Amino acid sequence: MTARRASCLVFGGSGALGQVVCRTLAASGARVALTYRGGEAVARELAASLPNALALRAEMRSVADVESAVDRAAGAMGGVDAFVQCAGVGITVEGGGETVHHKMTQVDERAFDEMLAVNLKSTFFACRRVAEVMRAGGGGNIVLVGSIDGVKPVPAPVHYAASKAALGGMTQAMAKELGEHGIRVNVVAPGILEGGLSSVLPDGLRREYVKHCGFKRLGRFAEIASVIAWLALRNTYVTGRTILLDGAL
Repeated sequence: MTARRASCLVFGGSGALGQVVCRTLAASGARVALTYRGGEAVARELAASLPNALALRAEMRSVADVESAVDRAAGAMGGVDAFVQCAGVGITVEGGGETVHHKMTQVDERAFDEMLAVNLKSTFFACRRVAEVMRAGGGGNIVLVGSIDGVKPVPAPVHYAASKAALGGMTQAMAKELGEHGIRVNVVAPGILEGGLSSVLPDGLRREYVKHCGFKRLGRFAEIASVIAWLALRNTYVTGRTILLDGAL
């Protein structure tokens, strides 16, 4: 696979990290299709700024919608060489956003189900459909965006950490099953970043992360996107891995 002819599908391409991932892939010569849920204006503006890009709406709580987005992207681009899953939620709320479920005693059944439906269930069904497309095309790369919360014991909403940790096990199993079809599956697990989902952290906790980080700073989207782009476009042998990018936290 070469970057110049690669067709890449980015779920959550309208998000803070997703936008940088899309630009990085496009700068490497890839064609990009990206999904959005609520950020239609951002997604369409981004797609218009990239060569031959496509913006598609996808509701991550709906398996039918997720699979349809994969099919539409594959149809428009003639296949999918790389799939990057950036879409997800970092918190669940209650009462119109008044109560954030930071503590396990606050997490009710609805909040737990919502977190896993968006971060885990939709990812599985997206990967399953993408794998079907990739098998027909001779292989490809799947890159899932996890989190340090699913790798290290750090302060985090428990249901969020559970949803991200599960990606690691799912990736290992998929790597074994899909390897014979030339499909590689990996997780990139960022630490605390300059924005995006990291922005929901309390200021005091964010300062503690910086204090204990080897680089004494937050991670940058471009740094994460560069690793994702390599795995999506250049990787030929790394599979079944969770790659932690936390600046030695």
